[in-house]
Amino acid sequence: MILRIVACCLWILVPALVWAADDDFGTAAKIDTGHFTIYYKSGVDINSLISQLYVSKTDQILTNQTVNGSSPQAKLSSMVEVLFARASDVLDMHIYSLKANIKIFATQQDLTAYYNNMFHAHIPCTGYGFYLDDTRSIYMSSENFRREILGHEMGHAIMSRYFVVQPSVRIQEVLAGYIEYQLRKSK
Repeated sequence: MILRIVACCLWILVPALVWAADDDFGTAAKIDTGHFTIYYKSGVDINSLISQLYVSKTDQILTNQTVNGSSPQAKLSSMVEVLFARASDVLDMHIYSLKANIKIFATQQDLTAYYNNMFHAHIPCTGYGFYLDDTRSIYMSSENFRREILGHEMGHAIMSRYFVVQPSVRIQEVLAGYIEYQLRKSK
């Protein structure tokens, strides 16, 4: 009986572990934030990520959080947290215990190749990023690391933890698109 339970657990867990191992981020540099662990591959410039993300003073005021500029890592970490708070506020869905990953490929081509290898399909929507609930990971490229795109994907992470019964994919895209719109509008 115990062997059957162990076998069932492994049957459920192994695919998720294989996905996590296959993304090749095990040797990537990482930065921990309050809600995310940011992994970035070699060739990704942190200062470029910071300049593309653009977190404004208004974002900081609205979230009652500040950007810590003591180091590039601290700045990126705090900017991601401010953006997460903005996305949560836009949806009015606050998941304080959320812990997920942001995995950043060096190029859009690398991101696209990874998605194609995993799913044998093209990246849906804009193709700039995607969220996998099985690994609790947002995948993006450094070339498209923008606030509205990251906010959109954060919306998917928030919704995956907020709803007991997940809304349809169309509804999720509408809600994530609303975050994207609000972040683009308030730039």
